[in-house]
Amino acid sequence: MSSRINNNLRERRQVMKVNQERSRPLPPSMSRMRAQWVEETVSETVKADNCLFGVIIGPGGSTIKELQVKYNIRVLVPRKGSKDEPITVQGKDKTLVKNAVLRIKALIAEEKERRRVTTPVSQTLCIPKALHGKVIGLQGQNIRPITQALKIKIQFPNKNDNSDEVTLTGLPDQVDQGISRLLNLVTRFPPCRA
Repeated sequence: MSSRINNNLRERRQVMKVNQERSRPLPPSMSRMRAQWVEETVSETVKADNCLFGVIIGPGGSTIKELQVKYNIRVLVPRKGSKDEPITVQGKDKTLVKNAVLRIKALIAEEKERRRVTTPVSQTLCIPKALHGKVIGLQGQNIRPITQALKIKIQFPNKNDNSDEVTLTGLPDQVDQGISRLLNLVTRFPPCRA
């Protein structure tokens, strides 16, 4: 029995020695070698509105996967409800990270422009009340070609309303063209005498 106890004590001492050896700090030469093995990660951030995160992710994550494979990076997009958190781009090659950030910024800019162009706007134009009938024309013959060609809505105030404001609603480029065409119509008519 005593031999068993002695064997157990020897085993415990050996285990304790091994555990002590593992917890000792590494010598400086080993630390330098470890530092060489561990590569630094380059990280950059891109600010974007939460509503634009979907552009970076893409349908089924296809856009983000394509970016990660093409540039050998990792893209971290904040959760949908997060506020003011930027998109983080991480990678080992600084040039690839910068190129990925530029591509992400381009995707965001393209989407902002697409939304600007495809979101209807309303603009108000002041045309003297006395010219409204002439600008509209008999049964709308003067403004109908404008509204149909540009696919915009032109709204004049009611007869009882003394307002000079005419509202044009449609896509931004078409509304701008509509304003210039209406101004051309107005200049055709002589000024009103009050």
